[in-house]
Amino acid sequence: MAKKKTDEQVARPQRKWGGLLLKIVIMLLVLLAGVLIAFHIMSERAIEEIVPDRSATNYLDDRVNILVLGTDAEDGVHGRADSIMVFNVDLVNYRVNVLSIPRDSRVDIPGYKNKTKINHSFAYGGVDLTRQTVSELLGIPIDYYATTNFAGFEDIVEAVGGVYIDVPKRMKTHTWYGDIDLEPGYQLLDAEQALGFVRYRYDAGGDIARAERQQLFLKAVYNRVVHLDDPTKLPQVITSILGMVETDLSYVQLAALVDHFKDIDIDAAFTNETVGGYSQTIGGASYWIIDEDAMADAVQRLFYDEPQPLPETGADTSDSENDEKDDR
Repeated sequence: MAKKKTDEQVARPQRKWGGLLLKIVIMLLVLLAGVLIAFHIMSERAIEEIVPDRSATNYLDDRVNILVLGTDAEDGVHGRADSIMVFNVDLVNYRVNVLSIPRDSRVDIPGYKNKTKINHSFAYGGVDLTRQTVSELLGIPIDYYATTNFAGFEDIVEAVGGVYIDVPKRMKTHTWYGDIDLEPGYQLLDAEQALGFVRYRYDAGGDIARAERQQLFLKAVYNRVVHLDDPTKLPQVITSILGMVETDLSYVQLAALVDHFKDIDIDAAFTNETVGGYSQTIGGASYWIIDEDAMADAVQRLFYDEPQPLPETGADTSDSENDEKDDR
């Protein structure tokens, strides 16, 4: 007749498996800590190496300039630049300064005789010619670039789960690419709504107001990337974004930039301006005539001057952002 197992004999395997599970958890935590430390070290090294050699330009060695283009090219190559922005990333003072150039700005394009709209540079010679045109216009080196078309734009919004934007006014119109119908107020916009927000142009501000909305959108995307609901998805999100843009920034460089600025209050660190000027019709075409003095002042202020210290109001804005979501 079989003997019954005592309570001690039953408990012994449970203690054995419980101890093994604890060891596995500890090993996983140690492994995760090691990965995070390695990633941080890798990010610091990438940040140190992201600034190109400045010996030929004598430009600041603690900043990088990134040209960001939104194009109407379905294939990413043939088309015009619908939005043109230069991001000045200050790696020491943790600042991001953005200067938008209205797409109808009348400028000289290298290799072409007559002045024309700056967005034609992309149609004439792709990102290389636009890069050269912007560099000569502003008198600064362009270190990196990133371009996307409207299909990629929507995919980026989907990758981050939508973007939170304070829509300033009622936006409703019908366009050839679809309807725009947005109510005013702070809200989570999906990909189609976000595209409508940045492309809307039926207001008094014209392309200038449109450029400001594009800047707001990019800041909103940044906030979503650094404040993901599940931070472990950051590598996946960055990989997705890189699949939707053409850029000469590597995965490591982009991830390092996100890590470098992740604890910064972007509302305090982010400055955005648009090249000043006025509208004028020339030969039946509408142009933005650049105010050369105002542009020179903006370039000095955004790309060269030492910024004021950031206010010490706490670096992490994720809690306040979440509070806003709950309140609204």
